[in-house]
Amino acid sequence: MQIIDLAFLAPAIVQSIVTGDQPLGLTTKWLSGNPMPSDWQAQRQIVSTL
Repeated sequence: MQIIDLAFLAPAIVQSIVTGDQPLGLTTKWLSGNPMPSDWQAQRQIVSTL
């Protein structure tokens, strides 16, 4: 079983997921196959390209 560590996602990304405003490409499948860096700015940059 694979666990996605969402606790370390940037607050803005978490907020977009909670409200359903995340990019269509940001799925649990994508998150499980693409480790996110710990830097929040880098995370936001990655998510903006989805």
